Amino acid sequence: MVAVIKLKGMSNSIVRCIIPEELPSAELKAAFDDVREKGGGILTGARIVLDFGARVIDEPTVASLLSEFVWPSGASVAAWITYDALSQEVLKRAGFQTSEPSHVEGAPCGSLVLNRSLRSGQRVEHRGDVIIAGHVNDGAEVIASGSITVLGRLSGLVHAGYEGDENTVVVGRWMEAMQVRIGGRIGSLERDAEWWGKHVIVSVSEGTVLIEFWPAAKTGHAPNKEDIL
Repeated sequence: MVAVIKLKGMSNSIVRCIIPEELPSAELKAAFDDVREKGGGILTGARIVLDFGARVIDEPTVASLLSEFVWPSGASVAAWITYDALSQEVLKRAGFQTSEPSHVEGAPCGSLVLNRSLRSGQRVEHRGDVIIAGHVNDGAEVIASGSITVLGRLSGLVHAGYEGDENTVVVGRWMEAMQVRIGGRIGSLERDAEWWGKHVIVSVSEGTVLIEFWPAAKTGHAPNKEDIL
């Protein structure tokens, strides 16, 4: 099956442009040309989100997309989405937004549900809650203004309530992270604790980071690795 760029309507008249990770870099220009030609006037005056998944984005790619796709199509880019941390830094230095756009300026977005695992060097930032239906591996990061739920193994760095909200929580189906951040608080976790590798919820109470079993897991056992998403 040939990988093609897809357009998906979002709320607030935003169009999401989904670029498959398996699409070879050498074919990006032709694929964007095809979208612009077949899209008719749908992109003219539209706000678009360029969603690259975990694809690596460098300066020449950004310059090429602006000059050969964005400007000729008459669209404006609301956000550049990539889960590659180094690519996010490239885009931020250029002044581009790398998190999902807010529906109302200054207001939180809805929940972001990501149906994938994050590898080392990948990072997700979102203004709202984040749900990861996969693993957050060591060296990966999830940063959210809301709460964070990881339905697989949590080994990487997570920071819930990054804007200072200590009422947020971190939920992990299989907790293997050495550190969890909530608001301005940092909790250091121990490998020999009884909840290591089990279902937990991490919260802040009276300025202290607390970790507890999920209610449904209090009498259960740690899941086998093959049972994790």
